[in-house]
Amino acid sequence: MDKDSPYYKQVSLLIRMLPVVATETVFALKGGTAINLFVRDFPRLSVDIDLAYLPLEPRDEALINVRAALQRITDRINTQPDIRAAFQDNKADELRIVVSSPVATIKIEVSPVARGTLHSAEIMPVQESVEDEFGYAEIQVVSLPDLYGGKLCAAMDRQHPRDLFDVRMLLGSEGISREILVGFLTYTLSHPRPINEVMSPNWQPLNEKFQAEFDGMTFEKVECEDWVSGLNG
Repeated sequence: MDKDSPYYKQVSLLIRMLPVVATETVFALKGGTAINLFVRDFPRLSVDIDLAYLPLEPRDEALINVRAALQRITDRINTQPDIRAAFQDNKADELRIVVSSPVATIKIEVSPVARGTLHSAEIMPVQESVEDEFGYAEIQVVSLPDLYGGKLCAAMDRQHPRDLFDVRMLLGSEGISREILVGFLTYTLSHPRPINEVMSPNWQPLNEKFQAEFDGMTFEKVECEDWVSGLNG
């Protein structure tokens, strides 16, 4: 593992931030970090903290409470030496904290528009392989139907190589259970875009994003051409 890699330094910073985020129990981890550092045995690096807001509150109330919780996280992070956190709330449907150290920058993101989960979240530790490399952390993580239901929806919507990699791992192991399918349908129905657009996307070329935003994140070498062929097959 290349400890000089920008991705490695981002994961190191991310692990340091998880205990701070975990103090706000209204949030649970979702997305690629939940999949690759908590559920799977560390098949790839993941460099952002994506959060689900758990309480089922009216939108305006949720927006106030999410902002307050993120501000508390920001304040706690800023007490740490050599770490700076900036809370960005200029978009009502996408709130984030940008966290920077001298060697890395990560984002902590939550959308107050999507509130609640299908199933209860549970506290999970990082995989042992993650702990051995970066240290221990634990946090609430959304259920597998929520986690992969949302991931399948994201993969169809934005077609990012990281999402497609995570879906490929799912298809190569447990597959899509009925519970995950229900999760996918739920998140697709609640997507801001029409369901027909999500289900029949305009497929984009992957090479540019693969090289710029994915190559070097996996522990097994992945070639874009072979990977695309595998997805199509």
